[in-house]
Amino acid sequence: MRLKPEQVDEVLARQLPPVWLITGDEPLLLGETADAVRTAARAAGHDEREVLEADAGFDWQRLAGVTDNLSLFAERRIVELRLPTGKPGQAGARAISDYCAGAPEDTVLLITAPRLDGNTRKASWVNAVDRAGAVVQVWPLDTRQLPGWLDQRMRRAGLQPSRDAVRLLAERSEGNLLAAVQEIEKLKLLVPAGEVDADAVRRAVADSARFDVFDLTAAALEGHVARCVRIVSGLREEDVEPTLVLWALAREIRVVCQLRAAGGRGEDVLRRNGVFGPRKAQIQRAAGRGGTRRWQALLARCARVDRVIKGVAPGRAWDELLQLSIAVAGGYGARATGARRAPVA
Repeated sequence: MRLKPEQVDEVLARQLPPVWLITGDEPLLLGETADAVRTAARAAGHDEREVLEADAGFDWQRLAGVTDNLSLFAERRIVELRLPTGKPGQAGARAISDYCAGAPEDTVLLITAPRLDGNTRKASWVNAVDRAGAVVQVWPLDTRQLPGWLDQRMRRAGLQPSRDAVRLLAERSEGNLLAAVQEIEKLKLLVPAGEVDADAVRRAVADSARFDVFDLTAAALEGHVARCVRIVSGLREEDVEPTLVLWALAREIRVVCQLRAAGGRGEDVLRRNGVFGPRKAQIQRAAGRGGTRRWQALLARCARVDRVIKGVAPGRAWDELLQLSIAVAGGYGARATGARRAPVA
């Protein structure tokens, strides 16, 4: 079945299809859709999770082995297959089609990929997923859809926005959903009563503009480790909200991920994300430091920093933000777990 993101919860309330393909270029919506599938799978008893990264040189026999290897710890599993390019090749297409033809009942296969072009959406392996489970195409929201989405999101967060507040937030976020969500989280902190008018939005944006988080992103993209340390320390002293710092870093990491996955369509990615001038050169240079998997790992690291900021994961928010910015810059924070840490004074 082919689904829109807003239909996923309704389907999951009735059934749990064994195979999912979630594809698109809007990271927030794609991630939340995948999270909904994971949550439903865990609620159905799929307690074990295995992640397969289908990059160059991936052995597609590993997918076939999913149906052969019995778990020692759980009878039901979630297997996540990540397609960085969205094109599995002939061997991958055949492996996915074969899996779908005999999808095991004790396993949920969750395939995630960037936006598929028209020809790929008609490919045999995509049709195999369509027959065995669900295909979800995530499209960016257009300017007409954004205000309604923001209004719903703010009310779900316990806020009561005026029409002007929603309109202003839509203008300031410029279609960047992750930025909009970060602003909503900030408004929850700044407006405890819940009633949000345009002045509240304007004050929140003015406060964030006063603290130059973009100096941090520029330093990180340029690879200036020492400057990242100084800026993070300064932002902390100015009492900048950690969520705002994370949003700024995550925005640039996400663009680099899209740029590396785009191949020859890099200019389209930059234009779509509104990247011009000095920022364009900074992002292009940063994209040359490390491979696609490194930048995807940095994006995943943003999710952990977000959990630390929210207090649901151990750690200190400003230390995590410092390490993340250094990792983007290509410093010692980019090394694997176990690298020495530089606490913020």
